[in-house]
Amino acid sequence: MSSIQPPSPLRSPAVRQAALRPRRLAPVHDESAWTAATFRSDDWIRHLSATHLREIDSAIARLVSRGRALDTVTRHDVEAPAFAEFLQTFIHHDLGRRGFGMLRGFPADKYSREEIEMFFWGMGTLMGKCVSQNADGDRLGHVRDQGRDYNALNVRGYQTQAHLPFHCDPSDVVGLFCLNKAREGGLSSVVSGISMYNVLLQEKPQYLDLLHRGFLYDRRGEETEYQAPISDFVPAYSCMDGDLSIRYVRKSMETAQQKLQTPFSDEELEVLDYMEALSRREDLVYSMMLEPGDMQFCNNYLVLHSRTQYQDHDQPEKKRHMLRLWVKIPGIRKLAPEFIELHPDTGWSRREGIPARNAPMPILEETA
Repeated sequence: MSSIQPPSPLRSPAVRQAALRPRRLAPVHDESAWTAATFRSDDWIRHLSATHLREIDSAIARLVSRGRALDTVTRHDVEAPAFAEFLQTFIHHDLGRRGFGMLRGFPADKYSREEIEMFFWGMGTLMGKCVSQNADGDRLGHVRDQGRDYNALNVRGYQTQAHLPFHCDPSDVVGLFCLNKAREGGLSSVVSGISMYNVLLQEKPQYLDLLHRGFLYDRRGEETEYQAPISDFVPAYSCMDGDLSIRYVRKSMETAQQKLQTPFSDEELEVLDYMEALSRREDLVYSMMLEPGDMQFCNNYLVLHSRTQYQDHDQPEKKRHMLRLWVKIPGIRKLAPEFIELHPDTGWSRREGIPARNAPMPILEETA
């Protein structure tokens, strides 16, 4: 039997207290509650201007002339005032309200992969604070097929070419830079977790108690010395000072239960199956194909994202390859304390028998 014992959702005082906390029971009618029919044009795409491209080109040239590498790029190396202002508008108007957006027009064929990596990280520093994506402290994630099995324990979806169900990442914002797209498939999709909540409120309001309690999460072998392999209960929905947020990664919930050797209850399976079906509803999902040079960003508290299975090119240099960036942006969403348990700079908290060290997870700080 596993040595990790989860808290009992029926007996835990903390869970009973959380269930009594006020939560939003009214639908949301702001820009975050969009559906597939909301977008009848490409107004969710922002195009880089000639001024932006000149600033980006100069910034990359300076990085090269200063001998910078990905591990040494700082915010001070990226001097691009018009582009930086453009990014802040993008954050507050697109990511902060709608929850996703795309930047288009970057000439990916003009630069080497190393130059693009430095630029993308530097761009992240203009948006907020970039954080590591795994226990090794890697700055950028490489979303490409490594020939691994998504159904195996401790394998993460970005390492495979499998279909990735709708989920959110444990960061404020996730960004993808498309280096190459697949020969076939690899369509990117987003769904509003807030619109899902509105439908849930109409169809299955009885599920809210369990969704507010949340689920245990598996770190999938990427825990640091500051983290336990399994989290405590993380709410699927949480409301703080009027901000409704979602946190949902079913794969991590499932492998947590496998490692604990405690299957989901019938009620939990019913709720999770409903959420899966809801996230795939054609009237809610919006899909797009990322082309080389496109940069897609998602607010992980407002939208879930997905990717279809893909078939790759035979030539290694043409295989599907995305760079992934995780960015912490203070103030993008107000979060209840129990909701930030998966946040990259908090670490797992110790509650109700889950072994963990109550210490922060390292953030990749800038160096002068």
